[in-house]
Amino acid sequence: MGGSYRLLRIFGIDILVHWSWLAIFVLLTWWLSQGFFDDQFEDWTGRERWAAALIASLAFFTSILLHELAHSLVAKREGLPVKSITLFIFGGVSALGAEPENPGQEFRVAIVGPLVSFLLAGAFGVAALVAHLSGVGDRPPAAVVFYLAIINAALGVFNMLPGYPLDGGRVLRAGLWARGRNLLTATRRASLVGSFLAFGLIALGVVFILAESYIQGTWFIVIGWFLRTVSESSYQQLLHRSTLEGTKVGQLINRSFNAAPPDMYLSILVEEYMLAGSQRSVPIVAGDELLGLVTMQDLKRVPKEAWATTSVFRAMTPREKLHQVEIQDDISKALETMAKENINQLPVIEFGRFVGFVTRADVLRLMQVRSELGGVGSASNS
Repeated sequence: MGGSYRLLRIFGIDILVHWSWLAIFVLLTWWLSQGFFDDQFEDWTGRERWAAALIASLAFFTSILLHELAHSLVAKREGLPVKSITLFIFGGVSALGAEPENPGQEFRVAIVGPLVSFLLAGAFGVAALVAHLSGVGDRPPAAVVFYLAIINAALGVFNMLPGYPLDGGRVLRAGLWARGRNLLTATRRASLVGSFLAFGLIALGVVFILAESYIQGTWFIVIGWFLRTVSESSYQQLLHRSTLEGTKVGQLINRSFNAAPPDMYLSILVEEYMLAGSQRSVPIVAGDELLGLVTMQDLKRVPKEAWATTSVFRAMTPREKLHQVEIQDDISKALETMAKENINQLPVIEFGRFVGFVTRADVLRLMQVRSELGGVGSASNS
């Protein structure tokens, strides 16, 4: 997730904070101080309200972190790689490095997060009840734990809604997967439920806005839109991965290129390689060693009047700054790299030697052909 910054590392997992988290943290703290606590406890001082609001917000996001840590630790115990946990405007998300291998793994990883939220809600609820019975239920500490009991219960209930990719949607996918023995079909059906749920949230938001509850209405619409987008993209990612499963970079390598020597001038390279040879990028090679790549962006950095006196070696993007793939890498890895870095091709390396390119167009063409031929049945692992 772009715009995220590392906060700390727990159990070997990077904890990241997205810039949007700061915005929702400030808004939540302000609403608790000037809204919730102000309405419920009019005798509190301004300092008490702000202190309680700050502590409640920090504790709430700590609860979200514990929820996500539960997912990540169970995933690691199941043998699934965990890249990071990111706190952002809609809560938190655990970045797993692979899909679960069977329905049991999916269920165990998904269910543990809501269980942690419900356990936290119970613990905070007991603390709030003890405070109430002790006659201090209207004091800031008691009010904070009461709020945390409510919000953690709400977090657990919301996450258990059966819409993929919410935890409840993943539990649903695990059940559908176990029944039909096809991960892709299970994901498509769970994602469809997630889309219906998203539209329901958007409709609920419209109702709130018509009732002049603008903040709540807008929030429901935004959450619904986000859930709809993530649900569809999650299914598409799995579809792409399933379509490309088992395909190596070497099967799609494009070897029809002309390499240029490092001492050639840019003017010659443009005339003989880019214009005459219709190459949008030209590898700069010495022997079998790739030195770098000259692209259209590299050309734009050099004034046109200087092309006749500037060597390609000076203008190229050096190899150490290029994103590369090995010939035995999965093609899905290459596609993910191209999408993440917004580039259209990657140099392919075999035993340290440059052997060609893999292009986004070739990968997408393969996906289209396989989809049309119905070759996406590889996701039927059980």
